Amino acid sequence: MRLMKLILGMLASLMLALVIAPTSARAQQDQNQTQQSAQAQGQNQSQSQGNAPIPAYHSPLAGLSDNGDAASADQMQPDTRPLAGAQDIAIGTLPNTHSYWEPHFDITTTGDSNPLNASGSNGWTTWTTLMAGIDLHRVSGNSNLAVTYTAGGEISNDGNSNSSILQQFGLNEKISWRRSTLTLIDQLDYVPDIAIGYGSLSGLQLPGGGSLGLQQGFLPGQAIVTPEGERLTNTAIVQDDTYLTPRSSITFVAGYSLLHYYGSDLLNMGDTIFQGGYNYQMTRKDTLAVFYRFSGYRYGNINQSINDNLAQLSYGRRVTGKLAFQIAAGPEISFLQIPISTTSGSGTGGGSSGGTGTVTLNSQRQIYWSLNSSLTYQLQRTGFVASYNHGLSGGSGVFAGAVSDSVSGAVSRQLSRVLGGGMNFGYSRNAGVDYAAATPINQSYDYWFGGANLSRPFGRDLNVSLAYQIQYQNSNVPFCIGTACETTLTRNMITLSVAWHSRPLTY
Repeated sequence: MRLMKLILGMLASLMLALVIAPTSARAQQDQNQTQQSAQAQGQNQSQSQGNAPIPAYHSPLAGLSDNGDAASADQMQPDTRPLAGAQDIAIGTLPNTHSYWEPHFDITTTGDSNPLNASGSNGWTTWTTLMAGIDLHRVSGNSNLAVTYTAGGEISNDGNSNSSILQQFGLNEKISWRRSTLTLIDQLDYVPDIAIGYGSLSGLQLPGGGSLGLQQGFLPGQAIVTPEGERLTNTAIVQDDTYLTPRSSITFVAGYSLLHYYGSDLLNMGDTIFQGGYNYQMTRKDTLAVFYRFSGYRYGNINQSINDNLAQLSYGRRVTGKLAFQIAAGPEISFLQIPISTTSGSGTGGGSSGGTGTVTLNSQRQIYWSLNSSLTYQLQRTGFVASYNHGLSGGSGVFAGAVSDSVSGAVSRQLSRVLGGGMNFGYSRNAGVDYAAATPINQSYDYWFGGANLSRPFGRDLNVSLAYQIQYQNSNVPFCIGTACETTLTRNMITLSVAWHSRPLTY
Protein backbone atom coordinates (compact mmCIF):
# COMPACT_ATOMS: atom_id res chain seq x y z
CA MET A 1 0.00 0.00 0.00
CA ARG A 2 2.80 2.41 0.87
CA LEU A 3 4.51 1.73 -2.44
CA MET A 4 1.30 2.20 -4.42
CA LYS A 5 0.87 5.59 -2.77
CA LEU A 6 4.45 6.41 -3.76
CA ILE A 7 3.84 5.40 -7.38
CA LEU A 8 0.62 7.39 -7.53
CA GLY A 9 2.50 10.34 -6.07
CA MET A 10 5.17 10.01 -8.78
CA LEU A 11 2.52 9.97 -11.51
CA ALA A 12 0.69 12.95 -9.99
CA SER A 13 3.93 14.93 -9.70
CA LEU A 14 4.80 14.31 -13.33
CA MET A 15 1.31 15.27 -14.55
CA LEU A 16 1.43 18.47 -12.49
CA ALA A 17 4.84 19.28 -13.94
CA LEU A 18 3.54 18.77 -17.47
CA VAL A 19 0.66 21.14 -16.79
CA ILE A 20 2.63 23.99 -15.23
CA ALA A 21 5.76 23.61 -17.36
CA PRO A 22 4.63 25.48 -20.52
CA THR A 23 4.68 28.81 -18.72
CA SER A 24 8.15 28.32 -17.29
CA ALA A 25 9.38 26.78 -20.54
CA ARG A 26 8.16 29.78 -22.55
CA ALA A 27 9.80 32.12 -20.08
CA GLN A 28 13.04 30.22 -20.33
CA GLN A 29 12.78 30.20 -24.12
CA ASP A 30 12.23 33.98 -24.24
CA GLN A 31 15.23 34.47 -21.97
CA ASN A 32 17.37 32.21 -24.13
CA GLN A 33 16.31 34.05 -27.28
CA THR A 34 17.20 37.38 -25.69
CA GLN A 35 20.61 36.08 -24.67
CA GLN A 36 21.19 34.58 -28.11
CA SER A 37 20.31 37.87 -29.81
CA ALA A 38 22.76 39.72 -27.60
CA GLN A 39 25.46 37.18 -28.30
CA ALA A 40 24.78 37.26 -32.05
CA GLN A 41 25.71 40.96 -32.22
CA GLY A 42 29.19 40.19 -30.92
CA GLN A 43 29.89 37.01 -32.83
CA ASN A 44 32.81 36.70 -35.20
CA GLN A 45 32.62 35.10 -38.63
CA SER A 46 33.24 31.53 -37.48
CA GLN A 47 29.72 30.34 -38.28
CA SER A 48 29.78 31.99 -41.69
CA GLN A 49 32.78 29.84 -42.51
CA GLY A 50 30.61 26.70 -42.45
CA ASN A 51 31.25 25.26 -39.00
CA ALA A 52 28.40 23.02 -37.85
CA PRO A 53 26.83 23.63 -34.43
CA ILE A 54 27.73 21.36 -31.55
CA PRO A 55 25.13 18.58 -31.28
CA ALA A 56 22.73 18.87 -28.37
CA TYR A 57 23.05 16.49 -25.44
CA HIS A 58 20.74 13.45 -25.49
CA SER A 59 20.06 11.96 -22.08
CA PRO A 60 20.89 8.25 -21.80
CA LEU A 61 17.63 7.85 -19.84
CA ALA A 62 15.50 9.48 -22.52
CA GLY A 63 16.05 6.59 -24.91
CA LEU A 64 14.22 6.55 -28.21
CA SER A 65 11.79 9.25 -27.19
CA ASP A 66 14.52 11.83 -27.79
CA ASN A 67 14.35 12.52 -31.50
CA GLY A 68 16.40 15.68 -31.53
CA ASP A 69 15.86 18.28 -34.23
CA ALA A 70 13.70 17.05 -37.09
CA ALA A 71 15.44 19.50 -39.40
CA SER A 72 18.79 17.87 -38.71
CA ALA A 73 17.96 15.03 -41.12
CA ASP A 74 18.64 17.37 -44.05
CA GLN A 75 22.07 18.17 -42.60
CA MET A 76 23.17 14.53 -42.23
CA GLN A 77 26.21 13.15 -43.94
CA PRO A 78 26.00 9.69 -45.58
CA ASP A 79 26.83 6.74 -43.34
CA THR A 80 30.17 5.11 -44.21
CA ARG A 81 30.12 2.04 -41.95
CA PRO A 82 31.11 -1.05 -43.96
CA LEU A 83 28.49 -3.74 -44.35
CA ALA A 84 31.06 -6.40 -43.40
CA GLY A 85 32.02 -4.56 -40.21
CA ALA A 86 31.12 -4.90 -36.53
CA GLN A 87 28.46 -2.16 -36.45
CA ASP A 88 24.98 -1.93 -37.91
CA ILE A 89 24.68 0.63 -40.69
CA ALA A 90 22.91 3.90 -39.84
CA ILE A 91 20.84 6.57 -41.54
CA GLY A 92 23.74 9.03 -41.36
CA THR A 93 25.82 11.22 -39.10
CA LEU A 94 25.63 14.89 -38.16
CA PRO A 95 28.70 16.86 -39.30
CA ASN A 96 30.76 18.24 -36.45
CA THR A 97 34.24 19.74 -36.40
CA HIS A 98 34.20 20.89 -32.76
CA SER A 99 35.91 19.39 -29.73
CA TYR A 100 33.74 19.65 -26.62
CA TRP A 101 32.79 18.01 -23.34
CA GLU A 102 29.55 17.80 -21.31
CA PRO A 103 29.01 16.79 -17.68
CA HIS A 104 25.63 15.34 -16.72
CA PHE A 105 23.76 14.06 -13.69
CA ASP A 106 20.76 11.71 -13.51
CA ILE A 107 18.47 10.64 -10.68
CA THR A 108 15.98 7.81 -11.17
CA THR A 109 13.31 6.26 -8.95
CA THR A 110 12.00 2.84 -9.96
CA GLY A 111 9.09 0.87 -8.52
CA ASP A 112 9.83 -2.85 -9.02
CA SER A 113 7.18 -5.55 -8.54
CA ASN A 114 9.74 -8.40 -8.49
CA PRO A 115 13.25 -7.31 -7.44
CA LEU A 116 14.79 -10.76 -8.18
CA ASN A 117 16.69 -10.69 -4.90
CA ALA A 118 18.61 -13.59 -3.40
CA SER A 119 15.99 -14.24 -0.70
CA GLY A 120 13.33 -14.89 -3.31
CA SER A 121 10.83 -12.58 -1.56
CA ASN A 122 8.07 -11.08 -3.68
CA GLY A 123 6.33 -7.73 -3.43
CA TRP A 124 6.93 -4.19 -4.62
CA THR A 125 10.09 -2.37 -3.72
CA THR A 126 11.66 0.88 -4.87
CA TRP A 127 15.11 1.71 -6.16
CA THR A 128 16.81 5.09 -6.29
CA THR A 129 19.62 5.42 -8.82
CA LEU A 130 22.11 8.30 -8.81
CA MET A 131 24.45 8.65 -11.77
CA ALA A 132 26.97 11.25 -12.91
CA GLY A 133 29.07 11.24 -16.01
CA ILE A 134 30.90 13.07 -18.73
CA ASP A 135 30.74 12.97 -22.52
CA LEU A 136 33.73 14.01 -24.60
CA HIS A 137 34.16 14.55 -28.31
CA ARG A 138 37.56 15.40 -29.74
CA VAL A 139 38.46 16.13 -33.36
CA SER A 140 42.16 16.37 -34.10
CA GLY A 141 43.83 15.92 -37.46
CA ASN A 142 42.73 12.58 -38.91
CA SER A 143 41.26 11.37 -35.59
CA ASN A 144 37.62 11.58 -34.46
CA LEU A 145 37.12 10.42 -30.86
CA ALA A 146 33.89 10.08 -28.86
CA VAL A 147 33.92 8.91 -25.23
CA THR A 148 31.17 8.61 -22.63
CA TYR A 149 31.46 7.48 -19.02
CA THR A 150 28.75 7.21 -16.36
CA ALA A 151 29.11 5.99 -12.77
CA GLY A 152 26.67 5.81 -9.90
CA GLY A 153 24.84 3.65 -7.44
CA GLU A 154 21.48 1.95 -7.00
CA ILE A 155 19.98 2.08 -3.50
CA SER A 156 17.03 -0.08 -2.42
CA ASN A 157 14.58 0.46 0.43
CA ASP A 158 14.15 -3.32 0.69
CA GLY A 159 16.43 -4.96 3.24
CA ASN A 160 16.47 -8.16 1.15
CA SER A 161 17.84 -6.37 -1.92
CA ASN A 162 21.45 -5.21 -2.02
CA SER A 163 22.55 -1.78 -3.14
CA SER A 164 24.71 -1.86 -6.26
CA ILE A 165 27.31 0.10 -8.17
CA LEU A 166 26.67 0.96 -11.83
CA GLN A 167 29.23 1.92 -14.44
CA GLN A 168 28.99 2.40 -18.19
CA PHE A 169 31.78 3.28 -20.59
CA GLY A 170 31.82 3.71 -24.33
CA LEU A 171 34.59 4.64 -26.76
CA ASN A 172 34.55 5.05 -30.51
CA GLU A 173 37.59 6.42 -32.32
CA LYS A 174 38.09 6.62 -36.07
CA ILE A 175 41.52 7.33 -37.53
CA SER A 176 41.28 8.01 -41.26
CA TRP A 177 43.87 8.01 -44.00
CA ARG A 178 43.46 8.44 -47.73
CA ARG A 179 42.50 4.82 -48.46
CA SER A 180 41.93 3.22 -45.08
CA THR A 181 40.20 3.76 -41.74
CA LEU A 182 41.05 2.26 -38.36
CA THR A 183 38.16 2.03 -35.87
CA LEU A 184 38.57 1.35 -32.14
CA ILE A 185 35.45 0.49 -30.10
CA ASP A 186 34.97 -0.44 -26.47
CA GLN A 187 31.64 -0.93 -24.70
CA LEU A 188 31.52 -1.75 -20.98
CA ASP A 189 28.53 -2.23 -18.65
CA TYR A 190 28.76 -3.01 -14.94
CA VAL A 191 25.13 -3.36 -13.84
CA PRO A 192 23.14 -5.46 -11.34
CA ASP A 193 20.52 -6.76 -13.75
CA ILE A 194 19.86 -8.11 -17.22
CA ALA A 195 20.85 -5.61 -19.89
CA ILE A 196 18.02 -6.30 -22.37
CA GLY A 197 14.67 -4.82 -21.38
CA TYR A 198 15.92 -3.44 -18.05
CA GLY A 199 13.69 -0.54 -17.00
CA SER A 200 16.27 1.73 -15.35
CA LEU A 201 18.84 1.95 -18.16
CA SER A 202 18.09 2.32 -21.84
CA GLY A 203 21.46 1.71 -23.43
CA LEU A 204 24.82 3.38 -23.91
CA GLN A 205 24.76 6.62 -25.90
CA LEU A 206 27.69 8.51 -27.39
CA PRO A 207 28.06 12.31 -27.31
CA GLY A 208 25.59 13.98 -29.65
CA GLY A 209 22.99 11.22 -29.26
CA GLY A 210 24.87 8.64 -31.31
CA SER A 211 25.13 4.95 -30.54
CA LEU A 212 27.90 2.38 -30.73
CA GLY A 213 25.52 0.16 -32.70
CA LEU A 214 27.46 -3.09 -32.32
CA GLN A 215 25.88 -6.08 -34.00
CA GLN A 216 24.54 -8.82 -31.76
CA GLY A 217 27.21 -11.31 -32.83
CA PHE A 218 29.87 -9.13 -31.18
CA LEU A 219 28.06 -8.71 -27.85
CA PRO A 220 28.16 -11.25 -24.98
CA GLY A 221 24.35 -11.27 -24.78
CA GLN A 222 22.02 -11.41 -21.77
CA ALA A 223 18.64 -12.58 -22.99
CA ILE A 224 17.62 -14.70 -19.98
CA VAL A 225 16.36 -13.17 -16.72
CA THR A 226 18.57 -14.27 -13.81
CA PRO A 227 18.82 -13.25 -10.14
CA GLU A 228 20.12 -9.76 -9.45
CA GLY A 229 23.84 -9.47 -8.83
CA GLU A 230 26.88 -7.62 -10.04
CA ARG A 231 27.88 -8.52 -13.58
CA LEU A 232 30.36 -7.15 -16.07
CA THR A 233 30.04 -7.18 -19.84
CA ASN A 234 32.70 -5.75 -22.10
CA THR A 235 33.34 -5.81 -25.84
CA ALA A 236 36.57 -4.48 -27.37
CA ILE A 237 36.86 -4.21 -31.15
CA VAL A 238 39.62 -3.22 -33.59
CA GLN A 239 38.49 -2.80 -37.20
CA ASP A 240 40.43 -1.93 -40.35
CA ASP A 241 38.76 -0.86 -43.59
CA THR A 242 40.86 -0.55 -46.74
CA TYR A 243 39.50 0.74 -50.07
CA LEU A 244 40.60 -1.25 -53.12
CA THR A 245 38.67 0.88 -55.60
CA PRO A 246 36.15 3.74 -55.17
CA ARG A 247 33.41 1.06 -54.95
CA SER A 248 35.08 -1.87 -53.20
CA SER A 249 36.81 -2.40 -49.88
CA ILE A 250 37.96 -5.14 -47.52
CA THR A 251 37.24 -5.21 -43.79
CA PHE A 252 39.03 -7.04 -40.98
CA VAL A 253 37.74 -7.16 -37.41
CA ALA A 254 39.37 -8.57 -34.28
CA GLY A 255 37.80 -8.42 -30.84
CA TYR A 256 37.08 -9.96 -27.48
CA SER A 257 33.75 -10.13 -25.65
CA LEU A 258 33.38 -10.89 -21.94
CA LEU A 259 30.52 -11.79 -19.59
CA HIS A 260 31.47 -12.18 -15.92
CA TYR A 261 29.30 -12.65 -12.83
CA TYR A 262 30.42 -11.78 -9.30
CA GLY A 263 29.33 -13.96 -6.37
CA SER A 264 27.17 -16.20 -8.56
CA ASP A 265 27.32 -19.71 -10.01
CA LEU A 266 26.18 -18.47 -13.44
CA LEU A 267 28.52 -19.25 -16.33
CA ASN A 268 31.31 -16.78 -17.02
CA MET A 269 32.15 -16.53 -20.71
CA GLY A 270 34.82 -15.12 -23.00
CA ASP A 271 34.51 -14.92 -26.78
CA THR A 272 37.46 -14.37 -29.12
CA ILE A 273 36.25 -12.96 -32.44
CA PHE A 274 37.78 -12.60 -35.89
CA GLN A 275 35.94 -11.46 -39.01
CA GLY A 276 37.01 -10.69 -42.55
CA GLY A 277 34.88 -9.56 -45.48
CA TYR A 278 34.55 -7.83 -48.84
CA ASN A 279 32.22 -4.87 -49.54
CA TYR A 280 30.96 -3.71 -52.93
CA GLN A 281 28.96 -0.52 -53.53
CA MET A 282 26.50 -1.40 -56.32
CA THR A 283 24.74 1.98 -56.40
CA ARG A 284 24.76 5.13 -54.28
CA LYS A 285 22.24 3.47 -51.94
CA ASP A 286 22.82 -0.29 -52.29
CA THR A 287 25.72 -2.39 -51.00
CA LEU A 288 26.62 -6.09 -51.08
CA ALA A 289 29.08 -7.86 -48.78
CA VAL A 290 30.33 -11.34 -48.03
CA PHE A 291 32.19 -12.20 -44.83
CA TYR A 292 33.44 -14.98 -42.57
CA ARG A 293 33.41 -14.85 -38.75
CA PHE A 294 35.11 -17.07 -36.19
CA SER A 295 33.95 -17.06 -32.56
CA GLY A 296 35.76 -19.04 -29.87
CA TYR A 297 33.56 -19.39 -26.78
CA ARG A 298 35.30 -20.38 -23.54
CA TYR A 299 33.65 -20.78 -20.13
CA GLY A 300 35.27 -20.08 -16.78
CA ASN A 301 33.41 -22.63 -14.63
CA ILE A 302 32.63 -25.44 -17.07
CA ASN A 303 34.93 -27.41 -19.35
CA GLN A 304 32.97 -27.06 -22.56
CA SER A 305 34.36 -24.96 -25.41
CA ILE A 306 32.81 -23.99 -28.74
CA ASN A 307 34.51 -23.01 -32.00
CA ASP A 308 31.93 -21.40 -34.25
CA ASN A 309 32.37 -20.67 -37.97
CA LEU A 310 29.89 -18.46 -39.80
CA ALA A 311 29.74 -17.32 -43.43
CA GLN A 312 27.11 -14.83 -44.60
CA LEU A 313 26.07 -12.91 -47.68
CA SER A 314 24.77 -9.46 -46.79
CA TYR A 315 22.73 -6.73 -48.51
CA GLY A 316 22.31 -3.17 -47.26
CA ARG A 317 20.36 -0.12 -48.39
CA ARG A 318 20.90 3.41 -47.10
CA VAL A 319 18.91 6.59 -47.71
CA THR A 320 20.60 9.37 -45.78
CA GLY A 321 18.39 10.75 -43.02
CA LYS A 322 15.55 8.34 -43.85
CA LEU A 323 16.35 4.63 -44.08
CA ALA A 324 19.00 2.09 -43.15
CA PHE A 325 18.28 -1.60 -43.82
CA GLN A 326 20.56 -4.63 -43.81
CA ILE A 327 20.11 -8.38 -43.90
CA ALA A 328 22.72 -11.16 -43.79
CA ALA A 329 22.22 -14.93 -43.96
CA GLY A 330 24.30 -18.06 -44.34
CA PRO A 331 25.44 -21.37 -42.81
CA GLU A 332 26.96 -21.70 -39.35
CA ILE A 333 29.15 -24.69 -38.40
CA SER A 334 30.08 -25.20 -34.74
CA PHE A 335 32.48 -27.64 -33.08
CA LEU A 336 31.61 -28.40 -29.44
CA GLN A 337 34.35 -29.97 -27.35
CA ILE A 338 34.27 -31.46 -23.84
CA PRO A 339 37.44 -32.74 -22.12
CA ILE A 340 37.01 -36.26 -20.71
CA SER A 341 39.47 -37.40 -18.01
CA THR A 342 40.48 -41.06 -17.86
CA THR A 343 42.83 -42.89 -15.50
CA SER A 344 45.02 -45.92 -16.27
CA GLY A 345 47.24 -48.06 -14.01
CA SER A 346 46.57 -48.97 -10.39
CA GLY A 347 46.88 -46.80 -7.32
CA THR A 348 48.19 -47.78 -3.90
CA GLY A 349 46.38 -45.99 -1.19
CA GLY A 350 46.18 -42.27 -0.62
CA GLY A 351 47.32 -40.41 -3.66
CA SER A 352 47.27 -40.15 -7.39
CA SER A 353 50.88 -41.16 -7.91
CA GLY A 354 49.88 -44.72 -8.65
CA GLY A 355 47.94 -43.82 -11.83
CA THR A 356 48.40 -41.94 -15.06
CA GLY A 357 45.82 -39.31 -16.06
CA THR A 358 45.03 -38.57 -19.70
CA VAL A 359 42.60 -36.11 -21.25
CA THR A 360 40.77 -36.66 -24.53
CA LEU A 361 38.37 -34.40 -26.36
CA ASN A 362 34.89 -35.58 -27.21
CA SER A 363 33.86 -33.36 -30.11
CA GLN A 364 30.58 -32.84 -31.91
CA ARG A 365 29.88 -30.90 -35.08
CA GLN A 366 26.61 -29.01 -35.34
CA ILE A 367 25.31 -27.23 -38.45
CA TYR A 368 22.87 -24.32 -38.09
CA TRP A 369 21.49 -21.54 -40.24
CA SER A 370 22.09 -17.92 -39.29
CA LEU A 371 20.30 -14.68 -40.10
CA ASN A 372 20.84 -11.12 -38.92
CA SER A 373 18.79 -8.11 -39.95
CA SER A 374 18.11 -4.56 -38.80
CA LEU A 375 15.97 -1.66 -39.95
CA THR A 376 15.98 2.04 -39.07
CA TYR A 377 13.31 4.29 -40.57
CA GLN A 378 13.01 7.99 -39.76
CA LEU A 379 10.19 10.39 -40.58
CA GLN A 380 10.04 14.04 -39.56
CA ARG A 381 8.42 13.33 -36.18
CA THR A 382 8.48 9.52 -35.93
CA GLY A 383 11.29 6.98 -35.81
CA PHE A 384 11.17 3.18 -36.02
CA VAL A 385 13.88 0.57 -35.39
CA ALA A 386 13.62 -3.22 -35.56
CA SER A 387 15.94 -6.24 -35.68
CA TYR A 388 15.83 -10.03 -35.92
CA ASN A 389 18.68 -12.46 -35.23
CA HIS A 390 19.00 -16.25 -35.32
CA GLY A 391 22.03 -18.41 -34.66
CA LEU A 392 24.42 -19.69 -32.02
CA SER A 393 25.04 -17.52 -28.94
CA GLY A 394 27.08 -17.74 -25.74
CA GLY A 395 24.13 -18.81 -23.58
CA SER A 396 23.47 -15.69 -21.42
CA GLY A 397 25.20 -17.16 -18.37
CA VAL A 398 22.76 -20.10 -18.17
CA PHE A 399 23.82 -22.34 -21.07
CA ALA A 400 27.26 -23.30 -22.33
CA GLY A 401 26.10 -22.34 -25.82
CA ALA A 402 22.53 -21.81 -27.03
CA VAL A 403 20.57 -21.59 -30.26
CA SER A 404 18.94 -18.18 -30.04
CA ASP A 405 16.16 -16.28 -31.75
CA SER A 406 15.61 -12.63 -30.89
CA VAL A 407 13.38 -9.91 -32.27
CA SER A 408 13.12 -6.36 -30.97
CA GLY A 409 11.68 -3.05 -32.03
CA ALA A 410 10.92 0.47 -30.89
CA VAL A 411 8.84 3.41 -32.07
CA SER A 412 9.47 7.01 -31.01
CA ARG A 413 7.43 10.08 -31.82
CA GLN A 414 7.55 13.79 -31.06
CA LEU A 415 4.01 14.21 -29.71
CA SER A 416 4.15 18.01 -29.43
CA ARG A 417 6.69 20.81 -29.48
CA VAL A 418 8.08 19.70 -26.11
CA LEU A 419 6.63 16.25 -25.38
CA GLY A 420 8.10 13.06 -26.81
CA GLY A 421 7.01 9.47 -26.39
CA GLY A 422 8.02 5.98 -27.35
CA MET A 423 7.28 2.27 -27.10
CA ASN A 424 9.62 -0.72 -27.20
CA PHE A 425 9.16 -4.47 -27.33
CA GLY A 426 11.24 -7.62 -27.67
CA TYR A 427 11.21 -11.40 -27.60
CA SER A 428 14.00 -13.95 -27.34
CA ARG A 429 14.16 -17.73 -27.21
CA ASN A 430 17.25 -19.58 -26.03
CA ALA A 431 17.61 -23.37 -26.22
CA GLY A 432 20.71 -25.17 -24.93
CA VAL A 433 22.83 -26.87 -27.57
CA ASP A 434 22.81 -30.68 -27.68
CA TYR A 435 26.38 -31.24 -26.59
CA ALA A 436 28.11 -34.57 -26.06
CA ALA A 437 26.42 -35.86 -22.92
CA ALA A 438 24.51 -38.99 -22.02
CA THR A 439 21.23 -37.21 -21.27
CA PRO A 440 20.97 -33.66 -22.68
CA ILE A 441 18.64 -31.41 -20.70
CA ASN A 442 17.05 -29.72 -23.76
CA GLN A 443 16.04 -26.77 -21.60
CA SER A 444 14.75 -23.59 -23.24
CA TYR A 445 13.73 -20.08 -22.12
CA ASP A 446 11.23 -17.69 -23.70
CA TYR A 447 11.53 -14.05 -22.66
CA TRP A 448 9.27 -11.11 -23.56
CA PHE A 449 9.59 -7.46 -22.63
CA GLY A 450 7.76 -4.28 -23.59
CA GLY A 451 7.21 -0.76 -22.37
CA ALA A 452 6.39 2.87 -23.05
CA ASN A 453 7.82 6.22 -22.01
CA LEU A 454 7.14 9.94 -22.06
CA SER A 455 9.86 12.58 -22.02
CA ARG A 456 9.71 16.36 -21.58
CA PRO A 457 12.51 18.96 -21.47
CA PHE A 458 12.43 21.87 -19.03
CA GLY A 459 14.52 24.62 -20.54
CA ARG A 460 17.76 23.53 -22.20
CA ASP A 461 19.40 21.71 -19.32
CA LEU A 462 16.75 19.51 -17.73
CA ASN A 463 14.74 16.54 -18.97
CA VAL A 464 12.05 14.56 -17.09
CA SER A 465 10.80 11.16 -18.27
CA LEU A 466 8.32 8.57 -17.07
CA ALA A 467 8.52 4.95 -18.23
CA TYR A 468 6.78 1.62 -17.72
CA GLN A 469 8.39 -1.75 -18.48
CA ILE A 470 7.17 -5.33 -18.18
CA GLN A 471 9.20 -8.55 -18.34
CA TYR A 472 7.84 -12.07 -18.68
CA GLN A 473 9.80 -15.31 -18.86
CA ASN A 474 8.88 -18.98 -18.97
CA SER A 475 10.80 -22.23 -19.35
CA ASN A 476 10.07 -25.92 -19.89
CA VAL A 477 12.12 -26.65 -16.73
CA PRO A 478 11.74 -24.78 -13.40
CA PHE A 479 14.33 -22.06 -12.82
CA CYS A 480 15.20 -20.47 -9.47
CA ILE A 481 15.28 -16.81 -8.43
CA GLY A 482 16.63 -16.91 -4.89
CA THR A 483 14.74 -19.55 -2.92
CA ALA A 484 11.71 -19.55 -5.26
CA CYS A 485 11.71 -21.98 -8.19
CA GLU A 486 9.03 -21.61 -10.88
CA THR A 487 8.55 -22.09 -14.61
CA THR A 488 7.28 -18.50 -15.15
CA LEU A 489 8.26 -15.02 -13.96
CA THR A 490 6.51 -11.66 -14.36
CA ARG A 491 8.03 -8.31 -13.48
CA ASN A 492 6.68 -4.74 -13.72
CA MET A 493 8.76 -1.57 -13.39
CA ILE A 494 7.67 2.08 -13.24
CA THR A 495 10.48 4.61 -13.56
CA LEU A 496 10.59 8.37 -13.03
CA SER A 497 13.86 10.02 -14.01
CA VAL A 498 15.30 13.53 -14.02
CA ALA A 499 18.38 14.22 -16.15
CA TRP A 500 20.47 17.39 -15.96
CA HIS A 501 23.22 18.30 -18.40
CA SER A 502 25.33 21.30 -19.10
CA ARG A 503 25.60 22.92 -22.48
CA PRO A 504 28.51 21.72 -24.63
CA LEU A 505 31.77 23.23 -23.39
CA THR A 506 34.44 23.72 -26.05
CA TYR A 507 38.13 23.31 -25.36
